[in-house]
Amino acid sequence: MARAPRTTHQIVVIGAGIAGLAAATEAARCGLKTALFDDGLLGGLITNVGAVHGHPGQEGATGADLVNAMLGEVLEAGVDYQPGAVSELTSLGSHWSLPANGATALRVILATGAELRTLDVPGEEQLTGRGVSQCAFCDGGLYKGRDVAVVGGGDAAFQEALHLAELCANVTMILRGRKSRARPTFVRQAADLGNMHFRWNTDVQEIMGDDGVDAVRLKGQDGGEEEILSISAIFPFIGLAPRTALAPEQAKRDNHGGLVVDLGMQTDQDGLYAIGAARAGHGGQVAHAIADAKSAAQAAWRSI
Repeated sequence: MARAPRTTHQIVVIGAGIAGLAAATEAARCGLKTALFDDGLLGGLITNVGAVHGHPGQEGATGADLVNAMLGEVLEAGVDYQPGAVSELTSLGSHWSLPANGATALRVILATGAELRTLDVPGEEQLTGRGVSQCAFCDGGLYKGRDVAVVGGGDAAFQEALHLAELCANVTMILRGRKSRARPTFVRQAADLGNMHFRWNTDVQEIMGDDGVDAVRLKGQDGGEEEILSISAIFPFIGLAPRTALAPEQAKRDNHGGLVVDLGMQTDQDGLYAIGAARAGHGGQVAHAIADAKSAAQAAWRSI
């Protein structure tokens, strides 16, 4: 029987968002020598969330508090936590190498998450940080008592809008569709607020302003006249783009760039798993990310 190659770890998890933290903890609890590489901001996008839903025992906690609690579990489980970006991941046949980080592993779990999509309209890039923001909990206070807009129709958009409604004079939600994709409870809360307004079936054509956002140019998808909406800030939350550049180019991806996986979260590359927002078909909620993490860690453990 062939001997397994000498490796620094049995499992390496790349990405320290909710999925990555949960996967590393589960792998270590399975008795595997596990490393967790934080390829960016600890916790990822959830650190900007003001109230987390769907995590047992942490319902309503801030994203940052949840991340800190999960990092404590990672360290307690004995995971080798290594802050620092991973720039390269290479298959060596029977195992994987992170050459710039001096690590090798029999199995790798990609928990690299996703990036917030941008509107890609005139004025957005120039005014980012000057009225264009993708973190209402970070920047909402700058626009207290003023009029703002939120673009998007999912949970994240409604959560951000509800937070802004506590601070701002008026919050206009701009949705491309005729109905939202958010949880009914969020939609009902928003509809009950007198300072929340909705533009359905509408696209943002341009973000206007010189030193800051002054207005947005809107156009209805039914071909109606354009509208200029005066606002002081705009917060786009229109979905996520999976971060999967570390995976081999030949790894199968869906139309959005998410890695296609089996029920054990393994990609079509032997020994490479993808979880959370990095995989195709991710449900988008905290509970989904944690379920992915446990499935991948246990599948990897069984395969070693």
